Parts: sequence; C-alpha cells; structure tokens
Amino acid sequence: MTMERFFSLSHLTLEQLRELFSDGYEMGKLIIEYDRPFVQDYYEIVLPREEILKNICAKAHNYIVFHRDFEDMPNATTVAFPLTEHPNTTAYVEVDNTHLKELAEKYHLTEWWQMEGDKRVHYPFNMFYQTLVSASDTRDVN
Repeated sequence: MTMERFFSLSHLTLEQLRELFSDGYEMGKLIIEYDRPFVQDYYEIVLPREEILKNICAKAHNYIVFHRDFEDMPNATTVAFPLTEHPNTTAYVEVDNTHLKELAEKYHLTEWWQMEGDKRVHYPFNMFYQTLVSASDTRDVN
C-alpha cells in the first residue's frame, strides 16, 4: 500500500530538535536541498553540520514524514529542518523506516496527518500503526 504520513515536530524545543537532527545524522543520510523560488525545481547543496545545527529553529515547520511505495520517493522516514539563515533551504535526514517507532517514543509523536483531497486530516499516532499493520496484511494476501 502506498503511504505518506506526516508528523509535526512543533512541540519540540530547540535543543530537542538539535538532538533529533544529531540522532538522525548518526543513523541515516543527510540531504540538503535549496528550492528555487517560483520554479518547481531544487538542487542539493553542502553545508557543515555545525551550520545546520546553528540554523535549526523551533518556530520553523519541522516535521517527520514516513514514505512507503510513494511516487518516486525511497522507502524511508525523513526528518525535515528548514534552515533560518539559508532561505528556501531544508536539511533532510533520511533514516530507515524501522527507526520511526524509536523516534516516535523518544520525541513524543502523538498524531500524524495526511492530505485527503484538499484537506489536512489529523489522526492519533496509534492509528498509524493500525494502518501500517492492515496495509501489510493486505500486501501479504495479494
């Protein structure tokens, strides 16, 4: 089953966000993207880890997204950190999907959301696992 689920990190402090970045950095792959304004295009850039940590902001739209069989995205859990002193630039840490439960427990994820038509619909976090298990059951049957 194709799946893309988003988890807000707005409840985390700056220190927790920096810790999350560091945890993800150790577990996975760092990708830094500059989104070209007014164009649906981006390119990857390189910034030092210290520069990223300095530019993480608790007031930014930080989030985790879980992808499975979604468009051309790799199956991964990706943590996004928009960077304050680098407009249109986001640092993404991509980790294996098996780390989502660990991240959820450590960083107290309580709900997820997805787009349903033109509406953002929120669900309690435990429903994510119910959806994941039922999707796996369906996949096994087919």
